[in-house]
Amino acid sequence: MKPEVFSFCRVASTGSFRMLVAIPAFFMLGSPALAVIVDNSTLDVDSTVPATDYLVRNNGVLNLTRASTQNLNVVSGSTLNINGATVNAEPGIEGISISDSRGTLVQANVTSDWIGMMVNRSFSSTQGSTVTATDSQFRGGEAGIQITALSHLTLIGSEVTGQAAGSVGLNMIGGEVHATDGTRISGERAGVRMVNDSSVSGSSNTLVLDGASVEGRNGPAIEVARGANVSIEVLNNSTLQGSADQLLVVQEASTAAVTVGSSTLNGNFAVTGSSTADFIFDRGHMTGDVLVEDGSTASVTLQNQSQFTGSLDKVAGVNINDNSNWTLTGDDSVGAMRMEAGRVTFGAAQEPATYYRLTIGSLAGTGTFEMKGDFASGESDFLNVLGQSEGQFDLAVKASGLDALSPQQLTLVRTGTTDGANFALAGDQRVDVGTWSYGLASREIEGGAKEWFLDPTTEVISPGARSVLALFNTAPTVWYGELSSLRSRMGELRFNGGQSGGWIRTYGNKYNVADGSGVGYQQSQQGLSLGADARVGESQVLVGVLAGTSESDLDLNRGTSGTVKSYYVGPYVTWLDSDSGYYFDGVLKFNRFRNESKVRLSDGSRTKGDYDNWGMGGSAEFGRHIKLADGYFVEPFTQLSAVQIQGKRYTLNNDMQADGDRMRSLLGKAGATFGRNFGFGNGAVAQPYVRAAIAHEFASNNEVKVNNNVFNNDLSGSRAEFGAGVAVAMSAQWQVHADFDYAKGEHIEQPWGANVGVRYSW
Repeated sequence: MKPEVFSFCRVASTGSFRMLVAIPAFFMLGSPALAVIVDNSTLDVDSTVPATDYLVRNNGVLNLTRASTQNLNVVSGSTLNINGATVNAEPGIEGISISDSRGTLVQANVTSDWIGMMVNRSFSSTQGSTVTATDSQFRGGEAGIQITALSHLTLIGSEVTGQAAGSVGLNMIGGEVHATDGTRISGERAGVRMVNDSSVSGSSNTLVLDGASVEGRNGPAIEVARGANVSIEVLNNSTLQGSADQLLVVQEASTAAVTVGSSTLNGNFAVTGSSTADFIFDRGHMTGDVLVEDGSTASVTLQNQSQFTGSLDKVAGVNINDNSNWTLTGDDSVGAMRMEAGRVTFGAAQEPATYYRLTIGSLAGTGTFEMKGDFASGESDFLNVLGQSEGQFDLAVKASGLDALSPQQLTLVRTGTTDGANFALAGDQRVDVGTWSYGLASREIEGGAKEWFLDPTTEVISPGARSVLALFNTAPTVWYGELSSLRSRMGELRFNGGQSGGWIRTYGNKYNVADGSGVGYQQSQQGLSLGADARVGESQVLVGVLAGTSESDLDLNRGTSGTVKSYYVGPYVTWLDSDSGYYFDGVLKFNRFRNESKVRLSDGSRTKGDYDNWGMGGSAEFGRHIKLADGYFVEPFTQLSAVQIQGKRYTLNNDMQADGDRMRSLLGKAGATFGRNFGFGNGAVAQPYVRAAIAHEFASNNEVKVNNNVFNNDLSGSRAEFGAGVAVAMSAQWQVHADFDYAKGEHIEQPWGANVGVRYSW
């Protein structure tokens, strides 16, 4: 009988790997000992049928269900359906060959010492084969699977393995392969090898990995060679793994368009031998290098929040868009760079103080360069744009808690022209370096170039230093806010002749401290006090004890804040002479302060610090209640208060050092209260009043050191105080009061203060 060509099934040796060539293979159709022939018919085979070879031709259909076979050859428009089958090929022959036909394989287990499965076309055919393999395994000595031009292969949850030395998992001579749902492809020389099918011009050579993995055990994960023009997509958590971190090699004058989408890669891409590659990262992440050999060309695009960490040295074009980021790991040089809301970071955050230089041929667009510098050494990251530049770019310079030893200009950027791109500091237009913050300046230099640098002559107090000064400054206003006069602490004792009793009050205060005191901030305080007192014998002297707590929030703007939690206790004594109207009120108060600061730095990072300290102070108030006609009264008074707050040394977690001396305050006050009593019967009396006073702070030397820079928290000076309120005796036992205050001075303004209390006498 005349022999018949039914598939590509011979190889020619080409170095360490044998390539498919168009040498006809002959099958003796008249020999039943060699194969079962399915010719334009349908054959069902199950586990009861002994293993043998099958030839399916002329639109024939072979259905294998839990069967065992040897070689399977499917040609000329035929169909192979597998639902559980084991194929053990004879030596030197492919396990399954599908040519100009179709295959649907489920749980196929194919083993060959040559090629596990071929998905191809006849030599002169203009159409290939289409195969879908699900939950299947293909093992071949030289290739797990081979596909040629015009063919389509879909792998779902399958495993493709090249087993021998020099093998590949998937050998693509053109065609399209979609590997999905956990498919694993591996080979010794490469996981996937992509070359051209020289007999078909212009056909696609496409590999799509969608939740799949590719491994080259002794070479790259993917190898593109022999002038191939390929498209590669690495999508949805797909992975590549190669020896010596080789993920992809494009060589021998080949061209590759590569997309990494929603996947994370660790390793290198190499473009060699006069090849060209375009890499697009779309929500992709990669740590590694793009290595471009002289004579080859590559471009890289990062979009949709992609992240690339590594070298792009000699890459001709770099595009960074849509909040994507390139992190340098060394000095680098690229051709044209365009940024649209992109970011370039000079070194990873966890790296020590290592500085990098980035050289760019041209620059355009908008974006941010994240840099760092050391005023003490004069070292910094450096951006050098050799040619034209245009657009607006921010410099996000890393903040530090340490001061510069000898501040000097830090040049960060140089452009080749004076009329190109513009650069500004990100955020608040400042860089925090220890105690001080610095601004950016520019200058033209020789050769028509321009430089941007940090200028130490622009220094202002940094947010970290401001928080330190504010916390040390706040303790006296906290202490005074908790302290209250006789009237606001206990209502109006004169209603019942100074009987023993207990009381409780809640209060709130707002303070604005001006920049003239060294640092400006706003303080909001709220708290609660309670106490009890007893009359001493038949005298008009009351002795008592008070206790309470308050919390003050500091707002220093720019996202910097502080909190002071205070706990206090102390004795007090009050004397009232009902005949003359004279009175004396003395308080001794002991405080424990819990201080915390939270600082937002110029680079958007945060630092914090905390410490505990103690305070002790006292207040003495002397005055006289003078009754006037028609229930009116006037009450002149003087008050002297003094407090001392324990000094403290502490460190913010960005290494900023804070050291405050003992904080002292000596406050004198003189004023008068004017009011009237209104009776409502049944012993009820209301006493509205207004108050005015002048207060003067005598303490002026309260030093604070920030990184050994000395500041004086000086709150000395005078201020006017005004108040109004009402005290009400509802019965012989119950009295209530409400009091409101306002104060204005050179350094401190109290926009409002309020307290409400109640007293019960027994």
